[in-house]
Amino acid sequence: MLASVLALLGVFSVSACTSGGGSQADLASRAQAYMDMRQQGSWEAIWDGMIDPQAREQIKEEIYLERRRSSFDIVDFEIISIDEQGDEGRVVAKLDAIVSVLKPGGGLMRIPREVDDAQQWVLRDGRWYIQLQG
Repeated sequence: MLASVLALLGVFSVSACTSGGGSQADLASRAQAYMDMRQQGSWEAIWDGMIDPQAREQIKEEIYLERRRSSFDIVDFEIISIDEQGDEGRVVAKLDAIVSVLKPGGGLMRIPREVDDAQQWVLRDGRWYIQLQG
């Protein structure tokens, strides 16, 4: 798993270095890498390379990691649309997820769900970053 995360980090690092700026193809590549890492639960790698640097100044890494580790599991995903407006972007993905919910008598039950995920992205210094939402 670590090798695949490192490979993904290399992919988006190379694309950011070789591109002439933030094109829609760059946003698509970054969004795909983000979703792959998210599906694998590679939250530290996402924090280190995908989160908007300005947002990272507003929230502590420990709080981010705690919230993400307790989120749902992504079984599969599809990026539905990518919209770039200057230095801002919007990516919509459809996720097949497994969500843990409390059972009335106690314990957890895992339920498959389809989840729509609208993401806000921002271009900073020629590189796309996801903006945190909650």
